[in-house]
Amino acid sequence: MPNWVPRIDTPRRASEQQTSGPLTGPSVADLTFAGLGVDGLFLEVSCSTPAWVTFYDSAAARTADGARPIEEDPPLSAGVLLDLRFSSDALLLKQAPGCSYSNGENPLQQRLWARVRTEAAGAHTATLGVLALVLNDSAGG
Repeated sequence: MPNWVPRIDTPRRASEQQTSGPLTGPSVADLTFAGLGVDGLFLEVSCSTPAWVTFYDSAAARTADGARPIEEDPPLSAGVLLDLRFSSDALLLKQAPGCSYSNGENPLQQRLWARVRTEAAGAHTATLGVLALVLNDSAGG
């Protein structure tokens, strides 16, 4: 009997949402996306509350970026994939063509890391959504 290789349907559109736990006042929440493949293109990003949202290629890059002020650009090759600012007027941002992501872990993983720095006062949660064009689902693809 032949060994079958499972079919991976890429490129494909994928949508994933992650929600923080309960937050109070301006807060920081770390979120992880596991359904967007290894490599892809951001099409839309949404956030349910005004916030500064950053996407990373690895957990280490997210940790290393923890002390960077909002008004400062990340250093080149820091693993920052996308930096977005959501206001109360814009909670959905369509991304420009070519706004790509790629996992930076070794070995590669189907993971995308994010940090949400909310600006809301009082009790709230933050829901972060990504619509992406997944280009590669696995390290070997």
